Amino acid sequence: MKKKGIYYGEVYKYTLKATEKSIANGDAGKCYVGQTGNSKKRQGDWDSTDPRYAGPKINRAREIYPPEDWDREVLFSGFYMKESTRKKKIDAMETAMIRKYDSVNNGFNTSYGRGMKGLHHTKESRLKISQKMRGVKKKPEHRSAISKSMKKYWKQRLKKAA
Repeated sequence: MKKKGIYYGEVYKYTLKATEKSIANGDAGKCYVGQTGNSKKRQGDWDSTDPRYAGPKINRAREIYPPEDWDREVLFSGFYMKESTRKKKIDAMETAMIRKYDSVNNGFNTSYGRGMKGLHHTKESRLKISQKMRGVKKKPEHRSAISKSMKKYWKQRLKKAA
C-alpha cells in the first residue's frame, strides 16, 4: 500500500564564508548545493561530526571548516501530492542550481545531481578501473545474478523492438 500525504522537498545551498582560513586556502565563497525532504534532519547531519554527508569534496571541506563558517540558504522548496513528482521536480531543480552556481567546477559538488549525471569517466580513469579489475574473479552466485539480470534486460529489449 502506498503512503498518502503531502511530500516536502527543498534545494539548499551552503556557501563558505570568507574567513582567514578559507581565503588562505582559496575556498572562500565556494558553495555546495543539495536537496532534502527533511530540513531538520539534514541540518543535524550537517552540524554533526560524522564526515559521511554527501560526496568526498564536501566531506573534506566539512573536516576543514566548522559549521559556523557556512551560510545556509534555501533556494527552492515545495509541497507535492506524490513522492515521485517531488523527486522529479527536486532532482531537476537541484541540477539546475548546481549548474547555475557552477558548484562542480568552482565548489564542493562532485556531480550535477544524483550520481554521475552529466559527468563521464576520462579515458585514463576507465583504463585505471579496467586494469584494477583484471584478474578479479567473481563468485558463482554473483555471476549467476549478472546472467539472470542480463537475460531479463535482453528479453525486454527484444520485446520492445518487435
